[in-house]
Amino acid sequence: SAAVSASSYKGKESDKIANMLINLLLGNKTNNADNNTTTISQKEEKDPNTTDRGSPLILLSSSALSLHRDVRKACVSALILMRNKGAIPPLKLLELFFRIMSVVPDKSLRELLYHHIVNDIRNINKKGKRDEKVNRSIQAFLHRVVSMSQGGAEEQTAVAQKRAIDMTCELYRRGVWTDDRTVAIVSSAVTSTTNNVMCRAIRFFLNIEEKMAEDKQREEDDEWDGVNTIDFHKHSRKTKTRKRHVARQVKNRIKAQKAKEQPDWLEMEENNDAEGIKKLYPAIELLRDPQGIVEKLLKRMKGSNSTLKHEVKLLMMNFVTRIVGNHELLLLSLYPFLQRYMASHQRDVTSILAYSVQACHEYVPPEEVYAILKTIAHNFITERCSGEEMAVGINAVRAICARVPSVLSTEGGGDGTTNSVSMDIEGFVRDLAAFGKHRDRSVSIAGRSWTNFIREIHPGLLQGKDRGLKGTALHKSGTKPLPYGQRMAASGVEGADLLAAYEAQKKAAALIKKNDGDEYDTDDESVGLGEESMNDVDQKEKSPVDDDDKTTTINEDSDMDDVESDKAPKLVLMDTDGKPIVEKDTLDITTLNPEERDKLKQEVSSNRIFSSAEFAKMRKLVEREKRFKRDPREAARRKRAIARGEDYDVDISSDSDSEDEAIHIAGAVNPTEIMADSKRKRQSKAERLQSILTGREKFEFKTHGGGSTNTEKKRGKNFLMTKYSLAARIKRGRKETLKKANLREAMSHDKKKRRRRI
Repeated sequence: SAAVSASSYKGKESDKIANMLINLLLGNKTNNADNNTTTISQKEEKDPNTTDRGSPLILLSSSALSLHRDVRKACVSALILMRNKGAIPPLKLLELFFRIMSVVPDKSLRELLYHHIVNDIRNINKKGKRDEKVNRSIQAFLHRVVSMSQGGAEEQTAVAQKRAIDMTCELYRRGVWTDDRTVAIVSSAVTSTTNNVMCRAIRFFLNIEEKMAEDKQREEDDEWDGVNTIDFHKHSRKTKTRKRHVARQVKNRIKAQKAKEQPDWLEMEENNDAEGIKKLYPAIELLRDPQGIVEKLLKRMKGSNSTLKHEVKLLMMNFVTRIVGNHELLLLSLYPFLQRYMASHQRDVTSILAYSVQACHEYVPPEEVYAILKTIAHNFITERCSGEEMAVGINAVRAICARVPSVLSTEGGGDGTTNSVSMDIEGFVRDLAAFGKHRDRSVSIAGRSWTNFIREIHPGLLQGKDRGLKGTALHKSGTKPLPYGQRMAASGVEGADLLAAYEAQKKAAALIKKNDGDEYDTDDESVGLGEESMNDVDQKEKSPVDDDDKTTTINEDSDMDDVESDKAPKLVLMDTDGKPIVEKDTLDITTLNPEERDKLKQEVSSNRIFSSAEFAKMRKLVEREKRFKRDPREAARRKRAIARGEDYDVDISSDSDSEDEAIHIAGAVNPTEIMADSKRKRQSKAERLQSILTGREKFEFKTHGGGSTNTEKKRGKNFLMTKYSLAARIKRGRKETLKKANLREAMSHDKKKRRRRI
């Protein structure tokens, strides 16, 4: 009856019914529904301190808890129906439903309320009708619930906080709320005293981008599968409607194929609306106070009376190091804390090493990084450790030095040692490079990876025999990392000079091609004119014309040839001194010194506006320039191509980036990246002999490869199952036929015997 009344009345009557149902769910005693229309929001306005204590917002009266579950569900369904018709504001029901979810132990009702709130907020934020005022009020309520103190109802408050976090994370994942206010709601739960609430908030920041990317990929795959499946009606009657249906499907497939193959920057230019050009930043980048959050979490982890589980502490380490690495924060007390857990016998030590790599960035002082490197070297990269431990240690050192290349700089001290920490960088690098010849396969792979890394960053630290061809070329060019505190100042957009040179070469090549084409066209025209003149001559020989007319015709043709052979003079531009101005068709930046290249880069960057396609070209040109610098043979091939005038043939726009299909999150380090390479180790003589003996035993008695045969399966079946089978009936028929044949043969034989006796 409440649902029928809710759908039948509007205005004041609907408000009376809604207030009656709300008071019934809250357990408020009302004698007259007309007089009592006080809502939850009005009560909160009268007593604004009720939310801070936590208990009045969560707890319900005993009469509300004693309400029958069917009556409660009917009242909730009626209120949801009224909300769907727009008779009740969203915040009014949100507060009520949160009280019911946190207190009432009815799982089906909680799921119903949870899905209704999420879908209601999604409908409020549909494209074209986004209500920011309602969003702010709902977000403010959720923020109060999450940051609410425990008070006297710890269990109910924890349930409400978990539901609020789940709703916020779900709305962020669906792309409904992706602003900094949503991130602030979840960040307030990171410092919660309830471990379950804190872990949910931390997992949101660590995994939300990966989940959103997976959802997007799944949607694209489903959409492509739906478009790719075309019903051509091969086995049905070909009507006009079906032909139009097939044509429409083919058109949609071609459109989807073009959209799938076009680059991302072109898709951004097509979406010119506000929602299309809005960039979704990672949630961890939108934190308002990252320094305060990491300090609070680190203090909680380092507490002496901390009762955190090992899994929870690892989760907190991952979150703190990710924030420090992404925001480039200085938290010097973090690195000694991580060194406590850097031991080969430590549980999940590979993950701890990966988190240590996450916490390193270019603003970390070298003293802290040297301490980590020495700890890893003493505990992992020694002969007393196993091969897998040594490989993990070398890979971890390589990842740390890749993030902080200033630790490899030797400009602090003259002999390769730093002033503040006694660590011989050159000797450390060469010791690790010597592991490239280790007997263990995984250790040798890690050692060669370290050698290749040093060849590109600072080849001067290696011995001459270990530098290789590329390392020697980079060493001659003076490649080395900058010391701590120094950065290379950009003089313009990176790659602008390369783009200018590339465009000049392409323009010159097009001009040469055009001139060659004009010459070919003139030759073809002359050949055509010659054929036409020969035809005219033949026709004139056949026609009866006088000799005088012929001579006059020939003279006129020769005059026309002289006129056509004359060409227009070429105009030459002159300067003020009367000298001709020479136009530069090509720009060779290899002949420019660094100062001239910086000047050219500044000039090009300040005189033009680059498009997305030009930025992509510049990135590829810079990558090609670095490749030429690393490989001397590639540079030699480029010089020969420039000498032949073929350098412009390299089409930058058609190059495809070799991107990994796996989802990569910025700043995250996967523990599998520093693990030992899973290669088969060399077997000793005893192990080889054991494998030989095992192989002999295996092939001594040949067994059937695969499962059992049909004959073997028949043997295991019940007799009643196979009694009336086709094979059994045929077999029985054969037996009876054979019996009759034997009987006839025996009877005929007996007849022959009796004849003889007679």
